[in-house]
Amino acid sequence: MTDWTSFVREHLHHAADDPVREHDIIEELAQHLAQREAELVAGGLEPDTAHRRVVAELPEWERLAREIRRADRARPFAPPPPPHRRGNLFAALWRDVVYAARTLRKSPTYTAVALTVLALGIGSATAIFSIVDAVVLRGLPYDEHDRLVAVLEAGTEVSEVLGGRTAPQTFFDWRAQQRSFDGLALVMSASFGMRDAEGHRLPVRAIRVTAGFFPVLRVAPMLGRSFTTAEESYGRHRVAILSHGLWQRQFGSDLRVVGRTITLDDETWEVIGVMPPGFAYPVATVLPTEIYVPPGFQGADHVRANTRNFTWTAIGRLRDDVSATQATAEMSALNAALDAQYPGWSNSGPVRPGGRARCVALHERLVGDVRPWMLMLLGAVALLLLIACANVANLMLARATVRGPEIAIREALGASRAAVVRALLVESVLLSAAGAAIGLLLAWAAVRAIIPWLPSGLPRVASIGIDLRVLAAAVGAALATGVGFGLVPAVQFSRPNLSTTLRDSCRSTTAGVHSHRVRSLLVVAEVALAVVLVVGAGLFAGSFAKLTRVDAGFDYTRLLFVSVGPGWRPDTLEKALEESPAYVQRMLAAVERVPGVRAVAATASPLPLSGGFSNADVKLADGREFTGMSEAIERRLVTPGYLPLLGVPLLRGRHLSDDDRVGTQGVIVINQAAARKYWPGQEALGQHLTFDKKERVVVGVVADIRSFGPEAPVRPEGYIPMAQGRIIGGTLLMRTAGDPLKALPAAKAAIWSVNMDQMIAGTVFTLDRYMDRLIAQRRLAMTLFALFGVLGLVISAVGVYGVMAYLVAQRTNEIGVRIALGAAPGGVVTMVLRRAGALIGIGLTIGTGVALYASRFAKSFLFQLEPNDPRVFAAALAVLALAGLVASVEPARRAAAVDPIVALRRE
Repeated sequence: MTDWTSFVREHLHHAADDPVREHDIIEELAQHLAQREAELVAGGLEPDTAHRRVVAELPEWERLAREIRRADRARPFAPPPPPHRRGNLFAALWRDVVYAARTLRKSPTYTAVALTVLALGIGSATAIFSIVDAVVLRGLPYDEHDRLVAVLEAGTEVSEVLGGRTAPQTFFDWRAQQRSFDGLALVMSASFGMRDAEGHRLPVRAIRVTAGFFPVLRVAPMLGRSFTTAEESYGRHRVAILSHGLWQRQFGSDLRVVGRTITLDDETWEVIGVMPPGFAYPVATVLPTEIYVPPGFQGADHVRANTRNFTWTAIGRLRDDVSATQATAEMSALNAALDAQYPGWSNSGPVRPGGRARCVALHERLVGDVRPWMLMLLGAVALLLLIACANVANLMLARATVRGPEIAIREALGASRAAVVRALLVESVLLSAAGAAIGLLLAWAAVRAIIPWLPSGLPRVASIGIDLRVLAAAVGAALATGVGFGLVPAVQFSRPNLSTTLRDSCRSTTAGVHSHRVRSLLVVAEVALAVVLVVGAGLFAGSFAKLTRVDAGFDYTRLLFVSVGPGWRPDTLEKALEESPAYVQRMLAAVERVPGVRAVAATASPLPLSGGFSNADVKLADGREFTGMSEAIERRLVTPGYLPLLGVPLLRGRHLSDDDRVGTQGVIVINQAAARKYWPGQEALGQHLTFDKKERVVVGVVADIRSFGPEAPVRPEGYIPMAQGRIIGGTLLMRTAGDPLKALPAAKAAIWSVNMDQMIAGTVFTLDRYMDRLIAQRRLAMTLFALFGVLGLVISAVGVYGVMAYLVAQRTNEIGVRIALGAAPGGVVTMVLRRAGALIGIGLTIGTGVALYASRFAKSFLFQLEPNDPRVFAAALAVLALAGLVASVEPARRAAAVDPIVALRRE
């Protein structure tokens, strides 16, 4: 056998500055060469042949010396200190960090690509998490918030439509008889007028609450006291508790505010308390509650007669030994007993017996139905982050392969496998941390851009931001991704064979089978995950496209509305009913003269697209009756110009006119849905029907409009003259020549010219903004999924490009031999594209299966589109396949351009 120590010492000079280190290096390298020679002899070669093979595998001695010197001077892979020497361990970690930073700086292209991919992945995930956390995941800021529930009444059509809200009469019985709660309370939103410095009445956001509200939430006023049960009754209810913000703005944080009086709706109220800073109900809304007042119940609210006001939400705090399920059982039993005791009391027809109640977590009630699609967005961005991790893992594998000689020499110099793995992981975590830092900046900008797109009414929007919880999540994501994408290359390349690695680095042969297999698997995973994202983007884009193509049946653009009405109290109700029609007409006449206003009209019913409803049971002349929410007609009290203003086509008969007033024949204009429902196969014109105790004749039939939005079914509607109904105030609609909001100041001035005391809401909507609110959730989901899909597509295409480019670089010698032996450039291109097509095809196949399974969970989020729509899948697969093949073209072209002479000379 050869004396390799003497052989290496003779050929290798100045491998280290320190003679002792040089001696150690020579001994280590000689040992590896001896092992290699022994392997070849054991494989059947003669000793002389084995000696020549080992020598042939070695690189140029000067190049090897340079490589050893460079590795020896960096030396981040030195053996770790003993575990008990903690200071040395920290020092070693710091050396790893310094070396990793230096290495990344010396590879700017690799570092830039990896940072870009990680910043996009972590930034997107952080932005979406900040929104989901604020809206869905974070608990309520109340003591033992998990014991708070909303008690939702069920079993009546009215309460079902209103989301389970209840009536005061039922609440009083609940409060007196229940045993499951430490306390119950009712809550309802309200608004009051408070005059500004110019004397205009501006709205103040308020909620009406019963005496148990603050004890249920376990909060108390910072100054003053809470409400008493006696103050719930009308006449004793004019007491108010201020929010901390209103106290600071309006009263300059005056500590003597308790006992002072304020004017709300031109009535005097006594301030009895101020809430502490940070308290809000509902939680973190864009427009927070400013004042809390008692409900002002009247005698009729205590009697189960013909008045039933389903506008209250009941909340309660469960006793410590009672679960929500047990409370639901008790409240349902109470409701059943009450239905049996008071059968059929309602203002909209008989109520079916056997009423139920549901106790749901207050957090769930406030979050509403946004949780599923919020979590869906979080899942989608998690897929994007996985694609980014797989891509960076591929980059690190390629880089680790190139760095194989360096790693091998460092292990030959004595670095343990643990030290090698640790150093590689430190580099990956450092890279991930830098990507997370950039990603946080992107997330901050993304959150600011997304918030205006969020659906109106989304809970806790005001708390969305990059706070400590989000920062902790971002740091966790950075650590997890750093370890995740760094672990595979760290483990794989932490124990190389020195002679094989040096030989491969010198000759640029094909990478190890295992390394190439792992990289291929990562590309397949990237493509498969991208399929899920791109299919999701296609489904949501197609769904949104179908939604926007739905014809609303009327023109809702350039329509401004303002609510007006004479102020009233329970004791002035009858007077307000008498004055309102004439009052609304005076407002219409004033606004009609505003420049830029083309047409005006008014309604005393909920506006289209607003979500409000006002229905009435119908009795036909032949005795048929239609009662209940599903059978009744939607009642619209309007002025004669209302339907022409909306552009609703008149199909038969006539519109309402100014001659339709009190004392004349009751008239009604119905839509096609009402005509089909009540007089199928007959002519509806001239038919008679009775509702609101008044007989009316059908004088016109108009086209259907989607009053409840593009996703809601068309319902029977009847338009009756405001002059023939009992109204209190109304809503003015103005169609403008240009931007409706530009006409708002002049419209306000016209209204105040008629009545200086008329309150005008601070937030004024246009009907197209109502439509935007209805489609905002789908639009946001489509936009974000499209963004995630594009990013996933680009990142996976980069992954395909990286793998194929690396494959070409590693097989340069082989390709050169093929070309030298007569292979045509086209054949070489085909070979590379075939390899890329195989990886892409496997990824597309796996991804299609996963997407077919996952799309089932998106069915409830889609509109008029099946989750397995073949057009969407075909388009997504075609786009991904094209992107992957395009990414492979440049490596294929590079392979076809290999010079066989250069390749053979390297061989």
